[in-house]
Parts: sequence; structure tokens; C-alpha cells
Amino acid sequence: MAVAGIVVLLWVLATGRPPRSTMLLHEIYNLGHIPLFGLIALLALSASRALFPGLSSRPFSHYLIAFVSVAWISLVSEVMQVGVAGRQAEVQDAVHNLIGAICFLAIWSAFDTRLWTSDTRAPRGLLVGAALFALFVSFWSLFELAWLYGMRAAAFPVLVDFDGRWQKPFLLSPRAVVSQVPAPAAWQQKAGETVAEIRFPQERWPGVTIREPYPDWTGYSAFRMQVYSERKDPVPLTLRIEDINSTHEYKDGFNRTIAIQHGHNEVSVPLADTLQSSGGRVMDLSQISQLTLFTSRPEDPFRLYMSDVWLE
Repeated sequence: MAVAGIVVLLWVLATGRPPRSTMLLHEIYNLGHIPLFGLIALLALSASRALFPGLSSRPFSHYLIAFVSVAWISLVSEVMQVGVAGRQAEVQDAVHNLIGAICFLAIWSAFDTRLWTSDTRAPRGLLVGAALFALFVSFWSLFELAWLYGMRAAAFPVLVDFDGRWQKPFLLSPRAVVSQVPAPAAWQQKAGETVAEIRFPQERWPGVTIREPYPDWTGYSAFRMQVYSERKDPVPLTLRIEDINSTHEYKDGFNRTIAIQHGHNEVSVPLADTLQSSGGRVMDLSQISQLTLFTSRPEDPFRLYMSDVWLE
């Protein structure tokens, strides 16, 4: 029965795919390795006792066998993911696997009368406390994500202002350089404030992505942002908005190119215009998943300054 349980859990691991819809779901999937391999460790412990009854005089040996089994299963499962589409071997997953095995075995052993005498309550309590603390630390990233989402909700209808520390995990700029700098002296509307300097290199589609903005845009009429340009000539900047159903195809999202003029620019896009993607698909404004500001390959590098991005 224990062996069958291990097989079932390994099948779940092998056939599952990490969700990419949100950072939270993806982190929950990653941390799921901890309880999964914790259960595998307990099943391996049960299997060891059934297969090796001669070790009953050395009960700790079963725990060692269970841990070694989990370590081996973890190694094999990660190696098997090499070259598999949509999967990749990750050291972090292997660490989570071992943490789950150690903590679950430690807690189980604290209540195993084969290992302890009646006067060892204090060491057993310390063992359980240490294991629970290790689990708490391992799951701390979920608390951090909860704080990030809470800050995002509190800032809404401001989507991003490029100033708060909580915004960094939501900002991606693989083909542009984003820095926090004092507003240019000539940008009088933002005098004394911190703004984002976005440097667009001479590459294909440089830009910045705001992933997972607050998703429900219903009840608002316009997308707004403030941009400042030091260039004398206009700069084309494309705004792309995607909902939860969008694919990577250009037409499967709302796209609008805006000419950013020299100086201060107040950009306003009616949300009524975003109800359809560029390909004609109806957009779900209650489940916006991502927005991107980008340009095509520029003739020469340039930079823009941005401040608040919000809805009204």
C-alpha cells in the first residue's frame, strides 16, 4: 500500500505542470514539493518497516532508509525533467523535496514510541519546534507575496508609480533598463519627485512590462500615464494590454502606438477602446493580466521618464 502511494504521488509530480497565470499560483506549486515529498517520506518509512522487519531493533534505520529513498527519488525526478517540454530541473525543487522529507520525518519521529522513552518530552518538543520553524521559513515567500498583493490592492487605481519597493516583482524589463532617478529639472510637474528612467537600447522590441496589474478594470473609463521626453523629435511608444485569455500573438491583445512629444505628456486611452483586441476578440476588463510599453527597434538608443500609471 505504501509503495502504491509513492507511485501515485510521483505520477502527480510527473504529470503536473507549474501554472504561469500568477506569481502566487506558481509559488504555491513550487512549495507544494514540500508536503508532497514529506508524504513520500512517510510512505517510504512505512514501506521500509514492511520490507525490512528485521530492523525493528534499530528503528532509526527505517528513518534513514526513508530519507535516502526520498533523496534518490528527488534526484531521479529532477534529472528526468531535463529536456522535457515545459519542465526543467531546478535545484530549488530538490531543496524543497529534502526539506519536506526531513521535517515530516522529524515530526513523525517525535511521536514514535520506538525511538523515545517517557522522560524525553523536552527533546521531542525541541525536535517538533525546529521542524515547524523550518517549514514556516520555507513558506515565508507566500507571506511576502500576500504583502505584495495587498500593497497592489491598496495602491489601486494607481497601477504603478515606479517608486514603491513592492512594485519591483511586478516589473519586467529584459530589453530595457529601468532606474529610479530624480525627475529632470525641466519636468516641472514632477519637481522634487522620484520617477522612472527607462532606457531603450537599439534592440528589437525594447520595453517594460507590468505583469499582474490589479486585474479588475471595470468601472473605470480611461487608462492614464505621465511621460516625459528630452528628445526634440517624437518617439513612438506602443501600449499593449492583455487579459487572462491573451496569447503571445500581437493581434490577441489591445495595442496602440502613441507619439511621445518633447516635454511633459499626459497620455489618456479610453478603456472603451480596449474592449476589443487588435484582432477583434472581446477583451475581459475584469481579468487584465499584463500591460507592456515598448517600441520597435529604435534607430538610436533613447530614454523616457515615467511617473504614475493609473486608471480613472
